[in-house]
Amino acid sequence: MKRLVLSIVIALAGSCLAVAESGDAGIQLKQTMPLPGVEGRIDHFAFDAASARLFVCALGNNSVEVLDLRKGERIHSITGLGAPQGVAYIPKLDRIFVASDKSGLCKI
Repeated sequence: MKRLVLSIVIALAGSCLAVAESGDAGIQLKQTMPLPGVEGRIDHFAFDAASARLFVCALGNNSVEVLDLRKGERIHSITGLGAPQGVAYIPKLDRIFVASDKSGLCKI
């Protein structure tokens, strides 16, 4: 199920990137990425179009997984977030904001 959901999100994010680069509006599956070690639910995503990065809240892992859509791989795992429930990427600041369900904090 995680692979299916992540595949759909990657297809949508990749499509947004493709539209930005080529002007084509079609949505097609481009790739899937396994997330070894990620357990439980994944929830909420943010997309960095300029760098083709996808930020994925791995609720069950208490982490945000950072995926490079051009390379097709996970490039970083931000851990210790206490059930991340939301993520937003602000391009002007080049920062992500992560809301935590466990602590009630928003970490930058």
